[in-house]
Amino acid sequence: MDAQTAALSAHLPAAARGDREAFAKLVDHTRSLVCSIALSIVRDAELSRDIAQDVFLSAWRDLDKLRDPNSFLPWLRQLTRHRAYHVLRTERRRERRVTADETETLLAMAADPRPHADASMIADEERRLLASVLDELPDETREVVILYYREGESTAQVAQLLGLSEANVRQRLSRARTRLRGNLLDRFGAAARRSAPDRTFTAAILTALVVGAPAASSAATLTAASTAPSLVVKLLALCSGAALGAAGGIAGVLFGTRQLKRQARSVEELASLKRFETVSVIVVLMTAAGFPLSWELTHSDWSQVVTFGSFIIALAGLYMIWLPAILQARRALEAMEDPARAARARAHERRVAIIGWTLGLLSGTAGLVAGLWLS
Repeated sequence: MDAQTAALSAHLPAAARGDREAFAKLVDHTRSLVCSIALSIVRDAELSRDIAQDVFLSAWRDLDKLRDPNSFLPWLRQLTRHRAYHVLRTERRRERRVTADETETLLAMAADPRPHADASMIADEERRLLASVLDELPDETREVVILYYREGESTAQVAQLLGLSEANVRQRLSRARTRLRGNLLDRFGAAARRSAPDRTFTAAILTALVVGAPAASSAATLTAASTAPSLVVKLLALCSGAALGAAGGIAGVLFGTRQLKRQARSVEELASLKRFETVSVIVVLMTAAGFPLSWELTHSDWSQVVTFGSFIIALAGLYMIWLPAILQARRALEAMEDPARAARARAHERRVAIIGWTLGLLSGTAGLVAGLWLS
């Protein structure tokens, strides 16, 4: 067992039992690894730290499921890559891509670095430098190069963290040096070191655990510097909206069936209406739970659209197929007893249904769009 695995194994059992201090030790040992992998994929240092926080909170939730301590690093690497690629595909974020002309400017700056008075300008230039160099590097070398500079240029440490041989690490570093000209790689290394997570990163993770942040939620805004709305906020917004929608939907079902049950012509019809009422309430509750659950599983706005669409289809089946079948015998009797009155009643029902469905679809769609936009 190498030194890195031994150090992690010493803290894993306690962390899996809920010891936050032991988990903090794990974060200290691996924060550079996780942030570097995320950075190699999203090419944005700030976003990579947000992703890393999300990864560690997810790891805290599922750590007790890990049976083999030797699997911790491979598991953490896979978790990070999965999350980073997911964010790259679905998360809305400010693009910091550089054009070909800007890349040439950055290359010239790297070859002839000069001091700048404006610190924020320097920070912005470093972010763009990181992004442009990572764009130049092959996929298989990015993790190695970033971690190499963040781990004190130790090929042995990089090899242990990434599960590679030292020869493989040296080969990838050589490939990166061949790919980049001048002292650009050294400039990149300095920027990578300055953007590396420090003990404040671990403190942010511990703070999230202490205040009870759900492990399954995003940590994208736990850092003090972040001002963008987090997945936690979005999930809470969806949950609260779903709860209100469920309350309104159940009230609508109960109100709508109340008069129908009073006018039931037989015991069988009354029993059918009660079953209809129960199923309708269940559909509303399942839909209300489906909004936050589908978001948590996919983190995609389209999941909300699909959930809403499924709800509309279910309602159509309930109110356009099942309910008319239940009321068929009653309506036939009403038509025999007073055809004119029955015809007026059916016409009134159709008008009410058209108005109700129109208002319901419009308000539901507007609520869905507004909820997604605001969250």
